[in-house]
Formats: sequence, structure tokens, C-alpha cells
Amino acid sequence: MSERLLNAIDRSREYILGKQAPEGYFHSVFHMDLGLESDTMLILRFLGIRDDALEDKLLAFMLERRLEDGGWSIYPGGPPELNTTIKCYIALKLKGFEDRNSVMSRDRQIILNLGGIEKANSFTKFYLAMFGLGSWEAVPAIPPELILLPDWFPINIYDFSAWTRTIIVPLSIIWSFKPVRRAMKDFDVDELYKEGRRMKDCGIKPDRGISWKNFFLFADCTMKIAYKLYLRPFRRIAVKRAERWMVERLDKSDGLCAIYPAMVNSVMALSCLGYKNDHPLMKSNIEEVRKLLVDHSHKAEMQPCVSPVWDTALAVYALGISGFPKDSEAMRKAGRWLLSKQVNEIGDWKKKAKDAQPGGWYFEFRNEFYPDIDDSAQVLLGLMQVDMGDEEGRKKQEFDRGLDWVLKMQSSDGGFSSYDRDNNKKFLNKVPFSDHNAMLDPTCSDITGRTCELLGRLKFDPKKRPVKKAINFLKRDRIPDGTWYGRWGVNYIYGTFLACRGLSFVAAGSCKEELDEAAKWMRSVQNDDGGWGESPVTYEDPFKKGKGQSCASQTAWALLTLFAAGDLDGNAVERGIEYLIATQDITGNWEEACFTGTGFPRVCYLRYELYSVIFPLIALSEYAAARGKLKV
Repeated sequence: MSERLLNAIDRSREYILGKQAPEGYFHSVFHMDLGLESDTMLILRFLGIRDDALEDKLLAFMLERRLEDGGWSIYPGGPPELNTTIKCYIALKLKGFEDRNSVMSRDRQIILNLGGIEKANSFTKFYLAMFGLGSWEAVPAIPPELILLPDWFPINIYDFSAWTRTIIVPLSIIWSFKPVRRAMKDFDVDELYKEGRRMKDCGIKPDRGISWKNFFLFADCTMKIAYKLYLRPFRRIAVKRAERWMVERLDKSDGLCAIYPAMVNSVMALSCLGYKNDHPLMKSNIEEVRKLLVDHSHKAEMQPCVSPVWDTALAVYALGISGFPKDSEAMRKAGRWLLSKQVNEIGDWKKKAKDAQPGGWYFEFRNEFYPDIDDSAQVLLGLMQVDMGDEEGRKKQEFDRGLDWVLKMQSSDGGFSSYDRDNNKKFLNKVPFSDHNAMLDPTCSDITGRTCELLGRLKFDPKKRPVKKAINFLKRDRIPDGTWYGRWGVNYIYGTFLACRGLSFVAAGSCKEELDEAAKWMRSVQNDDGGWGESPVTYEDPFKKGKGQSCASQTAWALLTLFAAGDLDGNAVERGIEYLIATQDITGNWEEACFTGTGFPRVCYLRYELYSVIFPLIALSEYAAARGKLKV
């Protein structure tokens, strides 16, 4: 096996190096099935932009993704999902597919079986109302006055997750104007209402008795009545403040928060405010949305964002672990590029981490207000694998600044979240527009585990804060069967891999029981072909955890879990390594169609193209090094 193993490592390295841009970064396409192509068609029409050639390409991609029996899922192999199917149905109808078409009739019946538009989420209802396809009465109130609430107030926008606040601030502007711009004359989708009504009485039903849900529903009703009666003395001030808040962030990023929903909402909000399409701010941000387009000649898909910092950090980390020369020009170019992307300005994170100073990294090309802890920890792990030569002093200075920012972002429970510290007011999950299942940014085991690996590699004392608090968090967050939940990757395999890897670097001796139990569970879910796999369905049905078609990235995560427990030559390991070697293709990559990344559990899932080669390279390299076949 030795020769095959080393050849597999060499081919993987070459494949990754082939993805490096001249500027030094690594990058690949970022996939998500959530009807963004339909959204793009509607948004352009909202702005009065008609591009039939682009619409035809977007439609071709949608039709290719349509399920054999009708409808659209949000991950390969998944069932039809209501909101995505509604949006794709609208796109098809806009492009002339007749109601009697067999494709449309099946999709329509699926939508009705899933509850019709009445059961759609808040953001879908927003879009329907904006195009005159539904009533603004059924849309949850997102008053712009929210922006006026100070950050010490029990409810304010900084208590929402970073992605939520950047989505809802522009939506609050749109809600205050309540525009109706029809995508096409006499166009409707009334046939998608189960009760045959135009979004009447399809709001959230209250609970019995006193509850946060009822409190927020009462506030929603009160705000709507106040707006109807023009009892809104602060509306003008609030809209102006929301506009200023939005523009400040647009000036420091490639689109608001550099993620699709916030980007398109900000463009539509600017349009409501009177910005014309040829205004410089509008032009630049419409162009940023268009940059997310991936043109496949006859079809085109939309990315939810781009991931160059993340891809680059993982790539240099994997290359370094594989024994690739740390002082090579490829590694140094990547290191210089990563250092150029370090945040130097104060962002939203400062509201809850007042003692922290800028120093983190973001996910995309430019997103100054929103560095995140996961990226920052991975960038630091990557930089540890790069010898910068004459620039080593600069690297150390920026490394220390980044590490200080990460440590200052540790939450009071000892864990680490994504963008903020202590973003955990659970009652906010009862807000009517919280049905995207990501209202908050609580601490999670996967990011905490990654951060623990960083601290362990830096030889932090496990008996002292912050490591001790992080270890205790991971122990508390463990599920009784020995696994950990995966917030940003699918799912228990991902969460368990990162938690165990972190613990193995900072507390392998004191956490032997936890590591052994995790390894035992991992062995129990190995597939007959030697690989491992897990589907996003586990976010809805935990009884299916660890089950799914084998794929390279999840097999690598499982192997790294076993390595963390000290198992480097057991039968499960040998079978897993053989699976990876046998399934590698001639390019050095592994074919992987499954979605192993998580955006918002039960709402959207992701496929990072480089996951299928980066993680197998790490696993194969660590296995080879443990057997004395590779010097690292």
C-alpha cells in the first residue's frame, strides 16, 4: 500500500496546487441549492432589468436540478422543499411554462401537499408581497425602528446573528415602503394557495397562555396597526439610520456582508429609497451580485457567496501537513495573500467584545465588518505551515494580533461561535421572522474544537484559561452516545471530528474516555465499502446519524477522529484508507456530489468543491507520517 499511498498524496497535492490563482489564493466554486437562480431573475425584474439570455441559462440550471418526480430539494438526495419549489415554480411560470404543463402540475401539487404558500417562510412571503403575488398583511413586521434601539436594550439588532442583521436591516427598509412591482402584467400564482386565498390568515398561530411567541406576535400586530394609522413618528429617522448603516458596510465589503441574501436585499432597499440603477452605489452592488454567477455556457448557477480566504487557509494547512515545502513560493504567495486580508477596522463584533481589537479574517475577498472566528482560527493554523522567510517577522506580528482577536471572542460559556461573542438570547428565536433557523450565533463544538487545535499546537497550558474553559465546554456539549453536533458541517461526523481533534491537541490524556467513545461510535457507522457518509437529513432525524453514502470528505473526517483517539492502524482505519486510495480519480481529486457543508440546519446546505481533496490529503498524510512513510 505504501507506494499507492504516497502516489495518492502526490496527486492530491498537485490537484490543490492547480487551484492556486496568480495572486496566491486558492478558490473553487461554492454550491448551494436554494433557488437563488429564481431569486436572481425576480430581483433583476424588480429593478426593471430584463436579461432574457441570462434568464434562460438560470432556467436551464433549475430544470437540471428538478427532482425526477417533481419539486426541488435543498441537497442532493433530499425530498422536495417548499420554499425552493415555490420559487422555482414561479421562475418557470414567468418563462412561459403553462399551468397545464405536466411539469408544472406535478410541482404545483407538491407545493400544495407541503402546505401551499401559507406554509412558506417569512423571506419567501416577503418576495411574494414585493411582486404582488401575496399580501403585505401576511408578512412579519420588520420595522426600521429596530435600528434605533441601543445595544444595551434587551432587544436590539446586535443580539441577532451577523447574517440575520445584515438580511433584516435592508428588509426593514423594504417593509416600511411595502413596494409592489409586478414581474409581468397580470401575473399571479394564486393556484399555490391551499385555501385559495391571497395570503390571508396564513400568519403564525399563537400559543395558549403567556409565551415569548405570543409577545412577539402581539408586537407584530401592534406595529402593523400603528403603521396603518400613520402612528410612526420615528419612521423617517429610522429609515435614514438604516440606510446609513447599510451604506457604511457596503463601502467596506463586496456587497452587504458579502452573502447573497443580504446583498440582494440591500440592492432592493436602495431601489426603494430612490437610488436609480445607474447610481454608482447601485451599479457596483448589482455587479457584486452578478459576480456570484457561475456561467456553464448553456446554464448558469448562483453561488451564495465566495470562499477564497477559507479555501486558501485550508489548502496551505493541508499542503503543510502533507510535507509540501513550507518555504516554497506557492506557500509564501498564499501566506502573503492571507496576511493582506487581515481585518484592520472595527466591525459589529466590537459591540459584544469591547476589549477586542481588529485582527481577524473573513471568508470572502472583502468583508471588513464581518471577520469570523472559524476562518481566523483556520488562517492561523494555515500560517503555521508557511515559512515566510524574510517576512517571518511580519507574519509573527500579524499572527499575534489575529490570535489575540480570536481569544477575545471566546464566549462566557467557554465555547466559540462564528461572528460574535455571547450571541445567545434564545427567546429571540420566537420572533415571527426567525423561521430561517439562524436567528442567533451560539457557541458550537466544531468551531471550539478547531480553536482548541490551534491553541494545542501553540502549546497553551490546558489547565489555564482559555483552554480549560473550552475543554469544559466540549465536555458539556457532548451527546451521550459520544458524538458532537456539527453546526457548520454535516453533521455528527463533522462535529465529532473537530471536537475530538481539538481535545486530542489540548487534553488527550484527561479526555481519553471521551475520545475512545467517539472512536467507538465512528467505527460502528463505517460503511461496508470502508468509507463513511452522512446526509443532511440527520438535522431533522437524529436517528439517521452517521448513515449515508460514503464520500471522501466525510471518510477523512471519520479517520481523523480515529487518529485523535490514538487509532492509527486498526481495521477500520485500514479499510478507510483503502477506500480513499481506491476511489481517487486520475486528477488527484475525489468525485463528490453530496453536500457536506451546513449553512443553516434544516434550511440550506453547501458543497465546498475543495473539501473532497483537502481533507483526504490531511488524513492520508497523517496516516503516512504515523507509519514513517512521510516526513512532515
